[in-house]
Amino acid sequence: MIIFLILLLVCVLPVEARTPRTIRISDDYSSVTVNEDSTLSFCYCGPGRRVSVQSDLLYADEDSSRYTDHTRRIKMRLQSDGCFHVTTRAVSPETYTYCFRVNGKRKPDPLNPDTAWQKMHKWNVVNVGGSKQADLYRAPLQQGELIHATWYSTNEKLRRRVNIYLPAAFNRQNSDCPVLYLIHGINGYEGSWSERGRAIHILENMVAEGLCKPMILVMPDVNVGVHEDRPSHHTLWNNIFSYPRLCHDHDIEKGLVELIQMVDSAYPVSGKHYIAGLSDGARIAANTANLLPGYFEAIGMFSPVVHKSQLPADSAMVFVYTGKRDMFHGNAKRFNKHLDKNKTAHCYQETTGGHTWRNWRLYLSDFLKRVSFTSPDGL
Repeated sequence: MIIFLILLLVCVLPVEARTPRTIRISDDYSSVTVNEDSTLSFCYCGPGRRVSVQSDLLYADEDSSRYTDHTRRIKMRLQSDGCFHVTTRAVSPETYTYCFRVNGKRKPDPLNPDTAWQKMHKWNVVNVGGSKQADLYRAPLQQGELIHATWYSTNEKLRRRVNIYLPAAFNRQNSDCPVLYLIHGINGYEGSWSERGRAIHILENMVAEGLCKPMILVMPDVNVGVHEDRPSHHTLWNNIFSYPRLCHDHDIEKGLVELIQMVDSAYPVSGKHYIAGLSDGARIAANTANLLPGYFEAIGMFSPVVHKSQLPADSAMVFVYTGKRDMFHGNAKRFNKHLDKNKTAHCYQETTGGHTWRNWRLYLSDFLKRVSFTSPDGL
């Protein structure tokens, strides 16, 4: 009887359990390849029985998303080299995110160091060029210095994180660089604009092409639940539950004023300052500007969640961008009417698409170009 049970167990064991899969990796092995026909080939070499790719490049209608970038999965098949492979359909030029799914569990690509955090998960990033806009998202030939720092917010009695980017043209002793403060949305963190937003890539590539002037980028963490021993991109629900308080006490904005004072004292900069924010970050950017009347020359509002109380208290030029399918499109249109009624100098632009990074990257590149070469009086 015992012998019979042993034979039965051997017969029902999966093939993978009885015969280890041999993985052969050639010297030119790559986990993701962008092909000349704009298809992408993915390869996963590692243990697993069911492997797929999850990515925002796989959904059909690029303008269908009203909120965030939707993702889909595509099954990968085991090939004779012992690895899992798949080639996607041709996709439009853009920056995309992806991860592998192995036996149903998320697995970031260990061979791709280009990563971005979003909604408490790490994604890998791949850029598909082929258009002037998408080519701005590629790693630039010349890059400056990215500094990971902190500053103390007095009202909140805590230290906050900030990423400060000094462009390649920056001179610490004698600089004439303006400063742009970039504020993330309610589920972002200090790395969102550099990772998902490709802000550094966009800036340096535009500077190389003469499309904008070199700038210092300041990208702070404006989350509620900030702890030095915990990643700040895990604070989405704290932000949502604390939203009523955020709209009234302005402690985060007061902390940003202290950050601005720190930057001005630490780096020799020109007299030009700009601030921009996406989604709820637009509200924070506008409130910060109102705490410092006359300080910012321009305010960028990307897919803004704003109220007429955020109307600028001075003559700063306001740029409002929104997608026609954005879930906050109506909010942006109403705010534009308040700007008209208030006779505030402003520019209002509508695009296709929704509340997504592919739009915010587009808005940032347009904002950089406009504040670099156009004076508010000229619009």
